[in-house]
Amino acid sequence: MSRFNKYGTEFTHLVCVNRDPNINPTYSHKFPTLVGTKVVERWSTKVRPIKSMTAALHGVRLKRNHDYMVDFNPKTNQYEYWFLDPAMATLFALVCGTMLQKLTGNNHNFDIECPHCQGHIAQNQIKWI
Repeated sequence: MSRFNKYGTEFTHLVCVNRDPNINPTYSHKFPTLVGTKVVERWSTKVRPIKSMTAALHGVRLKRNHDYMVDFNPKTNQYEYWFLDPAMATLFALVCGTMLQKLTGNNHNFDIECPHCQGHIAQNQIKWI
């Protein structure tokens, strides 16, 4: 089995990652298309990659659809990461086994722990300078 990108490059090395049940693996968006003389809105579904895994791949300077591809298989309920280089596939398999899947964004609350007294500081008490 393998995957091809739009340039015809074949990605043959597969690493499967389990899906986090709290995060939806796909998202839908609409786009305009011309049908005859009318503009019609169509819907497309795309894979929402795992942000922590994407950050790890960008950290080793890999580019999506150039060095790796991401797909979601609903039958196995797993993400499929396809790589060109077998060494990068092995490295990713080692790294993703120890990483936690997490969301990053502005709407999540967090607390900071003081390194001296181990007390927690709530987000609403933090003043950013």
